[in-house]
Amino acid sequence: MTLVGQTKLASRIRDEVRDRIRDGRFGAGIQLPPEIELANSLGVSRTTVREALLQLEQEGLVIRRHGHGTFVRSNPLLRGSLNENLSTTDVVRSHGMEPGTTHAQLQRTTPSADDAAQLHLSVDDEVLVLERVRTADGRRVIFTVDTIPARLFDAVGVDPSGLLDPALSLYQLYARSLGRSVTDATASISATTADAAIADRLDTPPGSPLMRVEQVDTDADGEPVLLSREYYVADTFEFTVHRRGPGLPARPGTRDGP
Repeated sequence: MTLVGQTKLASRIRDEVRDRIRDGRFGAGIQLPPEIELANSLGVSRTTVREALLQLEQEGLVIRRHGHGTFVRSNPLLRGSLNENLSTTDVVRSHGMEPGTTHAQLQRTTPSADDAAQLHLSVDDEVLVLERVRTADGRRVIFTVDTIPARLFDAVGVDPSGLLDPALSLYQLYARSLGRSVTDATASISATTADAAIADRLDTPPGSPLMRVEQVDTDADGEPVLLSREYYVADTFEFTVHRRGPGLPARPGTRDGP
């Protein structure tokens, strides 16, 4: 079998095992059958099964413990890259889980001094504040607070109540309804803990560890159009960052550029 064919077969076995995890045949926390047993039951080689399990481990669905076997994670990790500016909907979906939305609330108000500064507004301008709990396969995993300049909706006569649509992707709404495509973003990432209000929304104990992402999105003209604060359940997500190597100093007698 060619390398391409082997990879496709391993991906098919990965999908089969993933389906068994999702429908409960392989329940959370249980140990999977040994590789040779899985290989025989699925009609493939042990090498193919090993590659499929490696892919599932990279997705965060299983964990392999040397000398003990492979186990289904009790709280599957959602892996992603922070190099890409994906919506929370896309983050969940890109990792093979079904996104959902609950506890959506929308209010029109005036911004805090900090929010106004980040969105280049005055404290007398109005903003729309959208709070949502995002789910992955039904589990509450992200609490988001999105602050949007109200004039973006007012200028084009779009009803803000559409923000409460549970299937909403903000980036798609900006492009399709507001005529504002988000092109860049600046984010700050920190560790925090859940206060009583956030813990209630995420159905997690107060004081639980969270990853907090605060981000300002800008359009093609560099104008801030969205301020987001997102709180991720820490045992559910694992992100990667691409880091480039350090630049080498110029040699004596040389200079950068033409």
